[in-house]
Amino acid sequence: MQNILITGAASGLGKAIATLYAHKDWNVIIVDIQDDLGKKLVTELTLEGKNAEYHHCDVGRKENFEILFKTIANKYDCIDVLVNNAGIASAGTLESTSVEEWNRLITLDLMSVIYGTQVFLPLLKKSKKAHIVSTASYAGLANMPGMMTYNVAKAGVIAFSETLHGEMSLYNIGVSVACPAFFPTNLVDSMDNASDKTKGFINKQMQTSGISAKDVALGIFDGINKNEFIIMAHKKSRTQYLIKRLFPGFFMKQKIKIFLKMMTGIKK
Repeated sequence: MQNILITGAASGLGKAIATLYAHKDWNVIIVDIQDDLGKKLVTELTLEGKNAEYHHCDVGRKENFEILFKTIANKYDCIDVLVNNAGIASAGTLESTSVEEWNRLITLDLMSVIYGTQVFLPLLKKSKKAHIVSTASYAGLANMPGMMTYNVAKAGVIAFSETLHGEMSLYNIGVSVACPAFFPTNLVDSMDNASDKTKGFINKQMQTSGISAKDVALGIFDGINKNEFIIMAHKKSRTQYLIKRLFPGFFMKQKIKIFLKMMTGIKK
């Protein structure tokens, strides 16, 4: 039986990925700090005859990953898929963000990905066909004004993944980065410093996206099987990303128009 380890798997996208792989008869290692939700998910899956277990791990500290590694390495010969999914959201301009907010986003959204990958690489190298997928965001590609810390952290995940993709060719380990746009999730709950107006705008985008966490999880599952590097579940995002690459000036002007309307209510 193959093993998949997923951080941030007690809720949202992580839960959808864990549920999908459990029903594909994988052994699912659920990692989170939401103990009650994580244990509840394990109970639900095991009652269905699936293989799942829960481990508490604060991904903001490398030593916590090292403790988790020892536990997993004592139990399993390898990890076949590592999903670096845990993270938080944030919104705000450069002027409105504090040093604490920068440290929080970089630690939990970027460094956690680096820590998890670096620590679990020895177990991935023991798999016959390993794969690493990290959850970034379409925000890391589009870089919408007003999402400063989130954009930079998620762009860092994309840059890390692209570099890692080349390096892992040494070991025939696949690497993907998931860049979903809006879909219904509890991510807004972690936006401590965002205004109610911003949260309302994002919640509206989530509810009207037409994409669910299950859809994104399916896209990630297919992307891993096809060894795709950038995985985007939203058709609209794929079109917008192509426009950005072909017509960067036009794309930037459209972003600024949306930003100014959201901040001032004035169309430019």
